Amino acid sequence: MQDVCNINRIVETYSDMILRIAYQHTANMHDAQDIAQEVFLSVIKKDMKNFTKEHEKAYIIKTTINKCNSFHRKKGKLNVEYLDEIYKNPNEPVFTANERSILNEIRSLDSKYRDALYLHYYEGYKASEIAKILHTTTGNVTSLLKRGREKLKKLLEEDYYE
Repeated sequence: MQDVCNINRIVETYSDMILRIAYQHTANMHDAQDIAQEVFLSVIKKDMKNFTKEHEKAYIIKTTINKCNSFHRKKGKLNVEYLDEIYKNPNEPVFTANERSILNEIRSLDSKYRDALYLHYYEGYKASEIAKILHTTTGNVTSLLKRGREKLKKLLEEDYYE
């Protein structure tokens, strides 16, 4: 069990990151917030006082991804909706039409590609670091990044030429 000061530090440090990861998986801020609460409950129960900052962050990312996967198993396969419908809620983040289009395409990718791309481009992890977080090999992560970029490029080109 964590002490209150450590819990506050973890919430302040990681809440935005957890919400971003959960939001990219769910495309719904309310579901993302529910997942974030589940992540924090798991973190509170875990004794993390001997974790390094890097291990702590990796553990929180992996826990968030696992909670997102559990959410999808419970709720069924993610139904990618057009983000214009999602953004009618004023509490949701505001993006330009171009950003919404790109986010929609990213969400249509398999979660293994989404997670690898997110961790690399948004969190700044190297392939070897992502491999440790996702419990896989560096070669597999490199392949996921390459294939994910190719799939995203193809989707974006198809939309551009339609």
